[in-house]
Amino acid sequence: MAKLEETLAKGVENGNIPHAITACSSIPNSTALADDDLGSFTYSHAVGKAHFPDDKPIDDDAMFALASQTKLLTTIAALHVVEKGLFALDEDVSAKLPELAKQPVLTGFDDDDKPILEDRKGPITLRQLLTHSSGATYGMMHPRIMKYAEQQGRPTMGGATVVERFNDPLTYQPGESWMYSAGIDWAGKLVERLTDTTLDEYFKQLFAPLGVKNITFWPEKHALKDKILGIAARGSDGKLTNNTAPTLNTGSTDCFGGHGAYSTMGDYLKVLHSILANDGKLLTPETVKTMFQPQLPSDGKRDLMGFMASPGGQFVIGEWKPNLDLDWGLGGILLMQDDEGRRKKGTLSWGGMTNPFWLIDPAADLALTFGTQVFPPGDPGTKEMISAAEYAVYEMAGVKF
Repeated sequence: MAKLEETLAKGVENGNIPHAITACSSIPNSTALADDDLGSFTYSHAVGKAHFPDDKPIDDDAMFALASQTKLLTTIAALHVVEKGLFALDEDVSAKLPELAKQPVLTGFDDDDKPILEDRKGPITLRQLLTHSSGATYGMMHPRIMKYAEQQGRPTMGGATVVERFNDPLTYQPGESWMYSAGIDWAGKLVERLTDTTLDEYFKQLFAPLGVKNITFWPEKHALKDKILGIAARGSDGKLTNNTAPTLNTGSTDCFGGHGAYSTMGDYLKVLHSILANDGKLLTPETVKTMFQPQLPSDGKRDLMGFMASPGGQFVIGEWKPNLDLDWGLGGILLMQDDEGRRKKGTLSWGGMTNPFWLIDPAADLALTFGTQVFPPGDPGTKEMISAAEYAVYEMAGVKF
């Protein structure tokens, strides 16, 4: 790993990233791995500055704002609730989430610029919330919703709670398309209402068997405030500066299951490794297998592929080769073919707005998370460093393609 560590150190020096923690693990007995004495490994390496541009080095136990890496954790919590018999994946959420269920479908605007709203025709299911196929979206990513919010006199993505922030119309009939969305924030709210507890407390109980102690929505309440990393921002001149703008977590009073959690990379890797090993500590083996199965109907897959090929796809974390065959699993994007040198077919992966990245690759028996804190999402310098980490880890593991 000396080459990777040299590359990351050079990346910090050159301003590609302010800092990074690369954490990965494999499990033994894989036919995808080259023979060695152990057949498994764990690795973690920290580099860079905790609060750019200050000189204090990053610590191994630094707390990262996970942003959309939170979505995997919330998906696991929702699937856990399903396993307990409290809800079903294809059950209508309307009774438990009436605020979402009442939303009409915004199809456009008439000649007088008045919104055209249609009644929702079918149920919204938990599966649809978890796979971004419910009709919900992020207002800041959809022109119709942005225009509608402006007409209503309210800010897009404003509000301290899930209900306040995502009080938008749907953009298509549930199940008929795919659009990256706040669906998993709503799924987190469903977990809270089904269990009569906060998502923060549910995470604490759910992940405790793994020895996880530092995954929380409220690090300041758990004496972890001083461990939170600073966020760097890429300026118009291409250089990193200290971010002073508000983030999605600024002013939040709810547990936002789509973006609100913080974690060390070590604790996040414990979750990834448990799913990779399918050890039964979080979910049953049958449920874990379902996570790695394609979930989208043909129209949804088409729209996902269209998004990844569109200008919006450049904001997705990590580097993605054009026309790579993709679907959506339960928890992340799902590779339907090998990406030579990394990410074998069946890999589940995603990242977050602050540019952390994760993957679980069952065919290679590898789990990896790359933690950094940089705006904007999809920052090119960070993409380069993530790719360097991926290729190096797959080479270290001796994965065969």
